Amino acid sequence: MGSAVGQVVSSQVSRLKGRYERFGMKSVLLVVCCLLNLMPQDLFAQPIRLYAAAGVKSPIENILETFEKQSGQHFELSFDTAGAAQAQYLADPSAQMLITTQERIKESQAKGELKTGQMFLFAATVAGIASTLEPKPVIKTKEDLKALLLKVKSVAFSDPERGATVGLHFIKVIRSLGIEKEVLLKSKKAREGLQTMQWVKDQSVELGVTQLSEIVQAAPQTLVGAFPEEFDLSTNYALWIKTPDSAVMKSLITWLQGAQAKRLLSEQGLRPL
Repeated sequence: MGSAVGQVVSSQVSRLKGRYERFGMKSVLLVVCCLLNLMPQDLFAQPIRLYAAAGVKSPIENILETFEKQSGQHFELSFDTAGAAQAQYLADPSAQMLITTQERIKESQAKGELKTGQMFLFAATVAGIASTLEPKPVIKTKEDLKALLLKVKSVAFSDPERGATVGLHFIKVIRSLGIEKEVLLKSKKAREGLQTMQWVKDQSVELGVTQLSEIVQAAPQTLVGAFPEEFDLSTNYALWIKTPDSAVMKSLITWLQGAQAKRLLSEQGLRPL
């Protein structure tokens, strides 16, 4: 009798234990699921690696910060000259986005360097001049520009050997004006336009040549203006996306083409395309 009762008790204990274990596991899973739902969704979003020309640094940082707040998607940003940024993108298998000149992207496509992805027009920048001189010089003709470049004691522009769009253009301008030797003797070559504007701000140079967007963002009080019409440099920047059909990229593209992003670009001295 005692043995029978013991068997029954043992059986009930085993069954209750099994139920408790099953219930306990379900409870743990339920709690975990609840915690996951309470956590920010962007906690698990992989940062998007973006290489971009320094000429659009401030505008890009500004608009992507706004997009991050709205979407929760994070970005890892790296800026350099248009040419260097493109080279870095091509050398980085994890890179997902590139912003450089439309011309460079087309050339890279033709060479077969950019195979996977799609190009989207982004915005246009205009090259111009910043100066610490007071009153600000007026540049309406090539004669005005030539006289100013010969007058100032120092000039800074981004290094053309690093693929700087404005730097390459500026060399063509002073060569066309016949003053290349004179200007280069008193010039400082910056890593990119951001450094050019830093030198202007701390008065290391009297004249800085870079994108208007960089001048507006760094020190608007130093803005002289764009080049005379015959030397005008308006550069279309494009966005290369490796996986344009992914959900996050579709969302980003749609947002960039919307009114809010275009307004932000205009405020940063760019012309939306």
